[in-house]
Amino acid sequence: MNPKRSAFTMIELLFVIVILGIVGGFALEAVRQYYEGIYRTQQYTQRAAEADQILEQISKYFENGISSSIVNLDRAAVGENVCYGPPASGDNNDYTVAFIGVDEESMRAIGGRPGWSEETVLGANNTLTALDANYTAADAVIQALSLNNGSDLGHSAIYDAGSVNLDACTRFGLNGGTVGSGGYHMMDNIANPISSTVIRLNDDNNATDGHRKYLLRTGYAFRVNNGNFTMYSNFRPWLGERYDAAQNQNILGQNVAHFYADYNATDFQNDSNVSDRGLVWRLKVCIRGLDSALNDTDDSASQICRERRVHVRY
Repeated sequence: MNPKRSAFTMIELLFVIVILGIVGGFALEAVRQYYEGIYRTQQYTQRAAEADQILEQISKYFENGISSSIVNLDRAAVGENVCYGPPASGDNNDYTVAFIGVDEESMRAIGGRPGWSEETVLGANNTLTALDANYTAADAVIQALSLNNGSDLGHSAIYDAGSVNLDACTRFGLNGGTVGSGGYHMMDNIANPISSTVIRLNDDNNATDGHRKYLLRTGYAFRVNNGNFTMYSNFRPWLGERYDAAQNQNILGQNVAHFYADYNATDFQNDSNVSDRGLVWRLKVCIRGLDSALNDTDDSASQICRERRVHVRY
């Protein structure tokens, strides 16, 4: 007759412990993957929202840009001083994307009259007259918004929609371009002070009558550098100023891998009648993703990219 067993043998205990360890390992891995999945989903949502927020911010600036001035600058580094021409579809290099923006702030009504009006009359001695505008009010707005010394209406520029259509680098004042030949016109405010309804352009300008005149206060530039997406403003290319020397730099986002702006440049470069009323551009922002260890990575397969179509109106 076999005696009764009152306990597990050592081998049985070891077997149970091994089984529990295996089951526990599977359970822990399942829990780890579960929480990792939650974290990845959370990070994807946050980073996609950040990309959308960046696009929302910069779209407002691009909307008031001049299509024929949008240009790629400085691929290698900030301040490289090289112009690569208009952004082209399929070019995935990183550039500083820059353009000249029309000053919408001065068009707002002040005391019942806007500071600037597109509809002007070009008279003798290069005088611009607009009876429905208040140029002295526009001058005050520019001085209030600018950080540079000498930032006023007299040091701003005029974009003439009827000027000779040249490549974007020349319009940006690069590659040997000049203010008059590039479509940007300076004002002669020293010998001819600005009045509320009359200003005078320099004699070396080739402005034309019967075309819209847009006021230019500043250029804008956007660049990704070490993950930071930076906007530069308060620089005036028509005065030879560069974005990298701008007094106003704002970081719009972090962990950004790339920023692209593109359009088929051949659709507008040779047709000023089309380009001067704006085109639809594609803006694309890519945020860094996460690798297998949940660290930030620039790997293209892991990046979170968002796009937006923007009507650049001028």
